Amino acid sequence: MMEWLDTAPEVNVADREYRRLLGYPPGVELTERARELASWARDWYARCGRPWVYAREAASVDIDGLTASSRWLRRTFEQAEAHSAILVALSAGGEVEAEARRLWEDEKPDEYFFLDVLGAAVVEHLMTTTGARLCAWADEQGLAVLPHYSPGYPEWDIGEQGQLLALIRRSGKMPGSLEALESGALRPTKSQLAVFGVTRHTERARRLTELVPCTTCSYHPCVYRRRPEKEKS
Repeated sequence: MMEWLDTAPEVNVADREYRRLLGYPPGVELTERARELASWARDWYARCGRPWVYAREAASVDIDGLTASSRWLRRTFEQAEAHSAILVALSAGGEVEAEARRLWEDEKPDEYFFLDVLGAAVVEHLMTTTGARLCAWADEQGLAVLPHYSPGYPEWDIGEQGQLLALIRRSGKMPGSLEALESGALRPTKSQLAVFGVTRHTERARRLTELVPCTTCSYHPCVYRRRPEKEKS
């Protein structure tokens, strides 16, 4: 069964992704003040951020009933004839949330905003690079990885975050502090849980565009890309 833990993942958020999350339209450059804040946020995170990623293969594609509770996940797994699933938990770390909160309380809203958004960008980046890493693992074995899906996405109740987190925790190897609140929110907030389907039917996955993770993947150095990335609005 596939399992890996990375307590020091590479975090190099692309400028265009950071600008997008900051709310800048494509092609619009940051002002001098915004560049200073963005650079400061990156420097702070490089020194103080503690990101991590944990992934493991589930014992069955049913994932203890979670597949049945998400119509999208169930439909996708059936279309691709998925035989396995990879459970993923990742986080930008609680440090960035704590520092952003301190900045807000110190009445530094600009610094708070740029650091808070960087934390969100780190989570997106970690999920993207995790998907690329899983694609490489699957390709070596003649398999295909499906797009990831998470509680809170359409057709999957966010209230099931706790159930998914409990399943991921079963191995006892997940690092860092992560909990799911009754609302379904995660703490630290800059964290994400996800499920990636795995199929032996690689041609089926390639034919069905919605089953190809490449269209939503912004990891441009990837050598396994099968479709161009869709433009983000």
